[in-house]
Amino acid sequence: MKITLFMAMSLNGMIAGKDGNEDFLSETNWKSFGELAKQYGCFITGRKSYELVQKWPDYNYSTIDAKLKIIVSKNENLELEAPFVRANSPKDAIQKAIAENISSAILVGGSSNNSSFLAENLVDEVILNIEPAIIGKGISVFAEGEFERRLSFIEATRIADDILQVKYKVIK
Repeated sequence: MKITLFMAMSLNGMIAGKDGNEDFLSETNWKSFGELAKQYGCFITGRKSYELVQKWPDYNYSTIDAKLKIIVSKNENLELEAPFVRANSPKDAIQKAIAENISSAILVGGSSNNSSFLAENLVDEVILNIEPAIIGKGISVFAEGEFERRLSFIEATRIADDILQVKYKVIK
């Protein structure tokens, strides 16, 4: 199963301000995520990210065209409607995707979830959209953890006037 981590971030690696605000991210990033989710057929996110994004009126996970939408949460009482499903862990998320005949998924946060997948060596590729912003305090792409991974550059593409997309392969 191929897992691609996709995140939009500031130049200094923040995915949100300290209060969870993502106003510095452009619509281009949301469209980029939507295209990848449709292509892969599945996306995986953490509970905190899910709850934050679902509050947005115009852009939320319900508007994304994907066969399977997996929320990683240990909260057994988390109520979700199809096509959202809960997974207990990164490995459980992958098992649920495989059970639905999905061969690749896009991982879209949050920082703790990203770190969990990386720590378990489950990420195969990283795609980062870099916004022209610097955030002094905020939530970084990865939470602190016991992991270190080397990457191999694939490509860099300008996807909008001010947004650079970089792709890396995770060396395993």
